[in-house]
Amino acid sequence: MSDTPEGIVEYAYDNITEWYLQWVSSQKSPRQRYTQLLLDQLQHQQQKQPSPSILELGCGPGIPIVKMLLDHGAQVVANDISTKQIEMARARCPGATFVAGDMTTLAFEPASFNGVVSFYTLFHLPRSKLKAMLMQIYEWLKPGGVFVCNLATLDEEEIHGEFLGYGMFWSSYGVDENRELLTEVGFEVLQVEVLQAGDGKLEEDEPDFDAEFMWVMARKKNST
Repeated sequence: MSDTPEGIVEYAYDNITEWYLQWVSSQKSPRQRYTQLLLDQLQHQQQKQPSPSILELGCGPGIPIVKMLLDHGAQVVANDISTKQIEMARARCPGATFVAGDMTTLAFEPASFNGVVSFYTLFHLPRSKLKAMLMQIYEWLKPGGVFVCNLATLDEEEIHGEFLGYGMFWSSYGVDENRELLTEVGFEVLQVEVLQAGDGKLEEDEPDFDAEFMWVMARKKNST
């Protein structure tokens, strides 16, 4: 295992596949609601295009978001740093296209996607890489394309801890800095909520106990 942030994250997600599948299957999260917001926005904008092209960064085992997107008729490309998670996702969602690897190394043509979703993923990057990643996402979106994600809210360059029994790495800016980054990149921020994980009702032994996330819906501006 590499001791880089990427290596720590990849090793953990390779080794918690079954536990993580059970966790995401049972966890209460706004991610489905934000995915539906994205789908509603795209349907409103592109009524003549019933099958939007959507990228998920950090797809895990494909449940629940890849499956939800496919069920709504989207063409889905999904990425995860963990090849084990990708294998599980491919088995559950054969209608999607999967790409394993570090999301910062992905290469897509500009304006490839109508939407991008990324949940519980971007804060695993060293925060020094966050702006460049957001710039890539912006470039990959078509004009008017929609981006939904959640970000952490702590202003911490390095957070080392444990997740489901394995070492994990996180890194984050605060809420104001996150919003400023999105705006600097060019996004029009449509919605922001800062919410406690599990509505603040998690038990102390649950992985996201006492965690807070910033949920975002943003749009790439139409060309003028």
